[in-house]
Parts: sequence; structure tokens; C-alpha cells
Amino acid sequence: MAKEKISKEEDSTKKIPCIHDIEWTDYVLGLLSDDEKIAGNPTTDGLRRIFEVALNCTLVRAESSVEQAPALDNERRATVVHSLTYIINDGGVDDGSKFRTVSGAADVYWGNCDKIYRNHPVAVAETRAEGRALRRALKLRKVVAAEELSKEVADHPDNNSEQNISSNQINFIDVMAKRLNINVLSLVSQLGIDATNIDKISHDNAVLIIKELSKHQQDITSIPSDILTYQPNWQRKE
Repeated sequence: MAKEKISKEEDSTKKIPCIHDIEWTDYVLGLLSDDEKIAGNPTTDGLRRIFEVALNCTLVRAESSVEQAPALDNERRATVVHSLTYIINDGGVDDGSKFRTVSGAADVYWGNCDKIYRNHPVAVAETRAEGRALRRALKLRKVVAAEELSKEVADHPDNNSEQNISSNQINFIDVMAKRLNINVLSLVSQLGIDATNIDKISHDNAVLIIKELSKHQQDITSIPSDILTYQPNWQRKE
């Protein structure tokens, strides 16, 4: 019992390394749970969770900006910048000015994205950009966020097979719409897209729908009331 008590006291008084110490990266990664790592690489969700704890800071603002939207003439490439603004709390592990702003950028297209995600490059770019911003703010060395790695990159997409909306796009739209409580058919109608047959929606219009959902995800106050209330049967064919 005495040894166990001493061990607990030693753990509670263990010094937290300074952000400039060589042990800093291992310390931060040690704050993550096993399911917040993939093959040893931290997930963006995990870095987001421990961000304020590790830096002893308060996040003031987190926002994304789509700098380049997917289009046929840019190989459906998306570029997103994610910015974090935070305040270092008193007694924190960092010094200098308390207000900090850090940004990360990501560029995603068919050549650097897993096949399964290539039809929604804006969302992938946003996650990667946030991961890079978090890594930069946390000053992690030789660490890459799990979402920045691609295991199965697709070949150059065949335009003939990419004319219509894909099942991955439909599933992604459904997940985002449910999360935001958006009526997909109302949103599609608002965008001037014919939704008589969901499977006949073009790939480019599907990208447009996802881009609109991503915009509303960044600012839920921007969602018009006339497209609210998610309907689970929006994909049903007449």
C-alpha cells in the first residue's frame, strides 16, 4: 500500500515538459487514447480533443475557408485553409503573447486521396487542414495526422464513369444532412438542381450540394429555415 501511494504521488507531481523540450511530442501523443490513433498517427478528432488541455489554452475561434472549389478544369481539386485562434491561460506551458492564431492548408484531388473519399475532396481537405493547424499549434515534431495519409489512391478518374452522382456522395450527403437537420430535397431544389431521380444528379451538382452542406456545417446559423428538418427517405425513388 505504501509503495502504491508513493507511486501515485510521483505520478501526480510529474513535471509536464515544456513545449520546446524534446519530450514534448511524446507527452502530447500520450494524452491520446488508443482509438484516437491509426497506425501510431494521431487523428484530427484526437488532436482537437486534447488541444486545449495540452497547451492549457482556450480556443476562441476555429474556422475553415474554401480557397479552391472542385471543378472539371482543376481536376476536381479542393483547397481549404483552417485557422485556429486561442488564448494561452495563466501558468500555461507556452510564453509570450497570450493570443495566438495558427493556420493549416490542405489541397486534395484524385491523386492524393483514397478512392473511397475522392468524391468529396472539400470535406477531406477541411479535415486535413484542421489536422495541420492543430499539429502546428502543438508544435509536434515528425508527426502526421492519420487523415493526411492515403492508402489506396485512385487512378485518374474516367470522365465517362464519373458523370452521375456516386453512392459515396449520396451516403456522405445523407450523413451531413442528418447531422445538420437539413432536408436534402429542399436544399437541392434551392440550388436549382432537378431531383426527380437522385441517381441522375450529375457528379458536379453532387459536389455543389456537398460544398453547400460544408458551408452550413461551418456556420449553422447560415441554414435557412425553409430547408430545415431532415427527411430520412429523401433517396426513395418514385
